[in-house]
Amino acid sequence: MAASGVDPDIPVIETKLEEYKLSLRGKIRSFHTDPLHSAAYLGNLSHFLQQKRGHSGRFLSQQGLNQSVHPVNEYKPFVYEYALSTQAGPELTAYDKVERYNTTLLNNAGDTEHNELVFLAGRPSAEWLCAVGARYQIDHRIFHQHLNFLPWGQKDWFTVPTLPSRARNVIRLCVPSILFMGERRYVSRDGLKDARRDSERRLRESLRNIQQSTVAEAGRSIGRRLNIHTGDILALEQEISICFVERKDHWTVLVWTDSGQDTDFDFIPAPKTKHFAAIADRLEFCPVFFENALLANAPSCQFPGEHSNHGARSKQPLSSLPGKYGCTLDWAQAAANPLSAIQEVFTFHAAAELQYLNMLDKLINEQMSETESAQEEADISSILDFDYAKSILLRHHAHLQDLLEKLEIEFTRWNRSRPENQAISQELLGTLKTDLVYLSNRLLSAISLCEAGRSAVMSNVSVQESQRSSREATLVAGLTKATHRLTFIFLPLSLLTSVFGMNFRQLGQGTLSIWLWVSIALPLLAVCIVMVERRSYLRMVAGSWVGRIGDRISKSI
Repeated sequence: MAASGVDPDIPVIETKLEEYKLSLRGKIRSFHTDPLHSAAYLGNLSHFLQQKRGHSGRFLSQQGLNQSVHPVNEYKPFVYEYALSTQAGPELTAYDKVERYNTTLLNNAGDTEHNELVFLAGRPSAEWLCAVGARYQIDHRIFHQHLNFLPWGQKDWFTVPTLPSRARNVIRLCVPSILFMGERRYVSRDGLKDARRDSERRLRESLRNIQQSTVAEAGRSIGRRLNIHTGDILALEQEISICFVERKDHWTVLVWTDSGQDTDFDFIPAPKTKHFAAIADRLEFCPVFFENALLANAPSCQFPGEHSNHGARSKQPLSSLPGKYGCTLDWAQAAANPLSAIQEVFTFHAAAELQYLNMLDKLINEQMSETESAQEEADISSILDFDYAKSILLRHHAHLQDLLEKLEIEFTRWNRSRPENQAISQELLGTLKTDLVYLSNRLLSAISLCEAGRSAVMSNVSVQESQRSSREATLVAGLTKATHRLTFIFLPLSLLTSVFGMNFRQLGQGTLSIWLWVSIALPLLAVCIVMVERRSYLRMVAGSWVGRIGDRISKSI
């Protein structure tokens, strides 16, 4: 077979891949025949793993339309494998073609002589998931948890997130990436609302199309959410799943990040509304700044082939993490302790979360300043800005709380059989928890600030409404008083006119003189005017007289 150019190991590799696929299919039964233990929710994943090589898929084009395409010769690195050794630095191997990676399956029967840190970058393909899963015999539910956003045309059975006891060895991180437009732009609240709605629609379409991904699409980035804060600042949310795999005498930490190696920004579900049309050509990523602790003497990292290119657009920081990992690590310690090996992942996550929180704080404070300076012109629609920021903050706070609980459980389990790592793990765990608690408290403060801003807007609107009501009441009181005056003037005159019947001698209809009417009307008019203008005084005098009369009556009795 070797003479004919056919690799004799191919049947062995294909057998292992097929066994991995069939092992999942064997767990799935009909929900109607076995409603308790059918594992039917894994049917979508099983269908995805069965896709054949060269399958013609559909993807979301730049114009947002579903167009049929054929696989092209475009391969992006999907697996970054760090071989950890306590005696030397790590050895990085990047795999951009699944054929080359599949040769490692032949060593699955035995155990490698070192621990491993493996990154999976971006969206998967069926071939890649089967290859990685078969090599490490990964529980299929781990893949399902990371791909929980893919209902694939069927109903969502709400199985993710799962119970802590059922999600062993898996830790999930939410990583925000800030995006700038490059120039400051004002977009009305209605414009932002339309953009958010359109972005959600485009994101759902993009995620649905990942089901039909091809080999050429593996390694492209996945976006979970796009938060549109202003006309020039957006935030892309992605996730990282971390899994611990034990391999006889060694271990592998598997880190699956949503960010791949993209040369364009088409994976961002940018809205196509009036104010955000063609913004993908102007987006820039905000860098994530993190480094060694102060006064640390670790040498700086140097990567071959690196050079500055100030004219190029900024690359997504998360996409650089798999290939340029470990500048802040002690690799000798990382080779022996799984928590030390992924410490930089948590450091990156905390730094990205902090910068996003700082940005939200700035936006909220600016909105608060506008609210305080515009008390006379408060806009109740500005409440939507505070509510939008608050919803994001609440989601991130819940994520950090879950992460804090998960860390304590998982890292205790990871180091259970390694007493020599307990002290190091506890120290690192304490550092991580300190950062996460700080971020959690900052999030609570920002949430309180949103609530205060919302209350301030409501208070200003209430004050404006009260002032408006007071002005209207004053106007109504003035109109009422004028009406009373007219009534007290013309009513007596009308009464006299009706009584006398206009039968006056001067008018040739009676014997009475018109001066009699004048002599009666003028005093009556004067009395009415006095009663209208001096009503409070007359009420006081009347009360005084009534009191005197009451006193005399009581004395006489």
